[in-house]
Amino acid sequence: MAVGLAAEGHAVRFASEVGTDLFGGLLRDHLETYGVAPDDLVGTPATSVAFARVDQSGAATYDFRFTWAYSGRPDLAGVDCVHTGSLATAVSPGDAATLAVVEAARRAGALVSYDPNIRPALVGERPDALARVEQLVRAADVVKVSDEDLRWLCPAEPDVAVARRWATLGPRLVVVTRGGDGAVAVHDGLVTVCAAPPVTVADTVGAGDAFTTGLLSHLGGDLSTESVTRALRYASATAAAVCARPGALPPPRAEVDSLLPAAVVSTTTA
Repeated sequence: MAVGLAAEGHAVRFASEVGTDLFGGLLRDHLETYGVAPDDLVGTPATSVAFARVDQSGAATYDFRFTWAYSGRPDLAGVDCVHTGSLATAVSPGDAATLAVVEAARRAGALVSYDPNIRPALVGERPDALARVEQLVRAADVVKVSDEDLRWLCPAEPDVAVARRWATLGPRLVVVTRGGDGAVAVHDGLVTVCAAPPVTVADTVGAGDAFTTGLLSHLGGDLSTESVTRALRYASATAAAVCARPGALPPPRAEVDSLLPAAVVSTTTA
């Protein structure tokens, strides 16, 4: 997401812990290539890694070698938006520092964006994981969650029902992504459905982050209905463009623009 937002022309800082090993060097080089500021990277001996195996349909399964002891306190002066999620908010002891950054961002008036991006093998028992997720939901202005995440977190509730419930906890915008079936957003008493542009899927790795990148880039802090609709379309087109090519690098703007006409939306009262 840091790389994707920087590729969209935003000034971006990435706060994390990065090893002094080979993988850490590759990560730092990648961030530098896209102009992501490294000032908030905390050094650690070994970089956490995830291995992805992509099947013939483009879907991925993951194997993680992950530790998270992050203790950073980024300077939030002048920051418009803070995004976090997944294991950074779920694995101790670093999750406490991540929550502290989110709470500081809210106090500073920055937009807070959150993506649960659940990894069941690493987040513990479902009730505990749901409690942590909903703690972050309460602290967020924008929540993006996949239907797959919700099937694990809330198996007895339809995804839109969860989105409506979460929207009463604090966020003004809750978006559920549904893969090839598009996305649905609950915002200000409205439900907006956006179709996913049809593409031949090569690789789904990074599609969720690409979606959130497009969403935040085109919201620009504006959560009006018009802005949400525009951002939802661009997010769907960005995710589709990433799925159409191997790897998770930001897609060229021309590819995203070519898919926008198929990102059709409809809005009803929640």
